Amino acid sequence: MTRPQRSSLTQTSFSSSQVRAVVNRFLLSQVGSVFAAGTPELDSATHFWHVPILYTPPDFTGDAVGHAQVSASTGEIQQHTSVTELRERAAKLHERHKTQIHTAFLHARKK
Repeated sequence: MTRPQRSSLTQTSFSSSQVRAVVNRFLLSQVGSVFAAGTPELDSATHFWHVPILYTPPDFTGDAVGHAQVSASTGEIQQHTSVTELRERAAKLHERHKTQIHTAFLHARKK
């Protein structure tokens, strides 16, 4: 009896939520709590998860300021936008939406 062959990606891949958690742990420990992983997308050709990195101050829907690439087989971050670049892009985004962010922050503190 022959066993059906399974790809190594299927056997060792990580779920979208696990990949998101890996990137969020990295962001929290290395960049700050106003950044979060967006929705990961798996590129089956390269076997990498592509994860947008979002600037997300309280009660404000931010934009992508970078990205991370996570190996589908190991679950490790292979590449990401530099911390300096993430912070610079977030500062520019913050400046553009300063009034909205400040208002949202004050509203969040009152809750």
